[in-house]
Amino acid sequence: MRRGLVLLAAMLAPLLGACALNPPRIVSISPSREVTDVPTNQTVSISFDRPMNHDSVERRFQLSPTLAGCSGSKTCRFAWTGNTLMFTHAHVNFALSTQYTVSMHAGYADASGQQNTLEHVWHFTTEAAPTLTSVDPPDNATAVAPDRNIVLSFSRPMRADTMQAAIQLSPDTTFLLRARPGGDGSQFEIIPAAVLQPNQSYTVSVDRPLDTHDNAIFGRVQTRFRTGPLSLSRKIGYLIGQRGQPAFGVGIVDPHPDAFLNRATPKIIYRLSAQSQLTDGIVAFDWSPDGQRLAVVQAPRSSDSGPIQIVDLATGTAIRPGINGSEVYWSTDGTIVYLSNGIIRRFHPGTLEDSALTDPADGRVIGPLAVSPDGKSVAYSTIDAQALTHLWILNLDLRTRFRPPGLDDPADHPAWSPNGTKLAFRRVTTGGPELWVYDLSATGTSAYRRGGSLDISGAAWLNDNSTLIAATGTGSGAVLYRINIFTAGEAGGIVKVTGTKDAPNGSAPSTPTYDRRIAFVTQLDELPQISVMNGDGSRPQPLTIWEGDYPYTGSAPNWSPAG
Repeated sequence: MRRGLVLLAAMLAPLLGACALNPPRIVSISPSREVTDVPTNQTVSISFDRPMNHDSVERRFQLSPTLAGCSGSKTCRFAWTGNTLMFTHAHVNFALSTQYTVSMHAGYADASGQQNTLEHVWHFTTEAAPTLTSVDPPDNATAVAPDRNIVLSFSRPMRADTMQAAIQLSPDTTFLLRARPGGDGSQFEIIPAAVLQPNQSYTVSVDRPLDTHDNAIFGRVQTRFRTGPLSLSRKIGYLIGQRGQPAFGVGIVDPHPDAFLNRATPKIIYRLSAQSQLTDGIVAFDWSPDGQRLAVVQAPRSSDSGPIQIVDLATGTAIRPGINGSEVYWSTDGTIVYLSNGIIRRFHPGTLEDSALTDPADGRVIGPLAVSPDGKSVAYSTIDAQALTHLWILNLDLRTRFRPPGLDDPADHPAWSPNGTKLAFRRVTTGGPELWVYDLSATGTSAYRRGGSLDISGAAWLNDNSTLIAATGTGSGAVLYRINIFTAGEAGGIVKVTGTKDAPNGSAPSTPTYDRRIAFVTQLDELPQISVMNGDGSRPQPLTIWEGDYPYTGSAPNWSPAG
């Protein structure tokens, strides 16, 4: 009997030894031992070297301190992936800046029942609260440009859906919020929908937005800055409207891309009151010579003419001097030339003197008008009983007019060159509409140059005084051409500069004297928007884009005269 027991013990000894020598082992843990800055929403995972008895492992797992929000919560649970245990706690975060202890108590077993009799304990420390690390412009900055944007930088990526409600710009200002393109979500730009008030103190408040781990920044953070005087130099003004509605305001856009977004950020500089928008719209506007005021035609929705307002952009005040028209032009001499019921009139803002420059007996004037760069002349067309147009040049001071010598064909759509020596226009010949240029410094037949068989709807000159940008057609069928008036009849003298993906069409070209670029209207998704291209037609790009939080159209681009 004794001999049998000894033999049985000898047979079981290797098996018992195997249980003792090959217990299940932990091969990896996350978070690791003594690691810091652990995300507060991170899953705790423990990987074993073999399949485990899930219940034995889960009963021996302990986290200290416990997560109070996990009590009775189905979001705090164990899950397994292969040989890895995961403790998940969705929407129940670890406390911030806290050391946690993870314990795997002795006795957990593998699937075959082999146990590990050792106690395993390790620690990790969670991250601190996110912080607002910087604001640009910085706290207490002065002389901040009223048309600039505000950049917020955080210590870690933030939840974009919590940012808009957490930010306030006061005095109360409507703004758009954009994350840095291609960034990690830790930087955002505040884009005021309208130009800020000059010489005004503003406060930026950031009130507990959440990071991507659902942690709020600590408390309410505020920074302050003060704007300086208003400068709208080298900006493009345009009429701004909503889909299918008349323009309700005037916007501006910088043709240079915003450094944060790498795209333009248009803003509103003047808008009709909410009550006025129900009945009226803006049909035309022009800049004062110093770029600090606007002349705006506000007309009933059923009309193309109405009261002309003078708007001080620095204060936002608008006055009505009692004049009405359908088109308005602010001359470099400070007077306002406008078209009213087929008559050209001139208004002196300083003296309030208003006078007619044309006589209805000499023909009904139609737009567009073209005031010469020196403010001394205006080119315009009249229409006769046979609906034929006749081109005239009027001396504003002498109030004398003349037709370009030898021009007997109907003509309209005048456009002065920047130096005031040439006048482009549409000429309707027996062969059809054509683009022509009249050189006031030449005589005889050499005073005229044919620019091609183009039925132009508008034209603008580049500042070299020899290159024209002409528009033909309307809507999505509108086309822009670049014409060298000295080589128009030669190869390359007339070049189509639209029809590309970024500029599928183009109309209403506008150019300044201080820049070689062209602003124009292009139909994008059947909506008019403002675009810009280089003077040679290269690199077209939209400056205004229809967006869900900025749903506006753009038309009638007009560069600020302030360079």
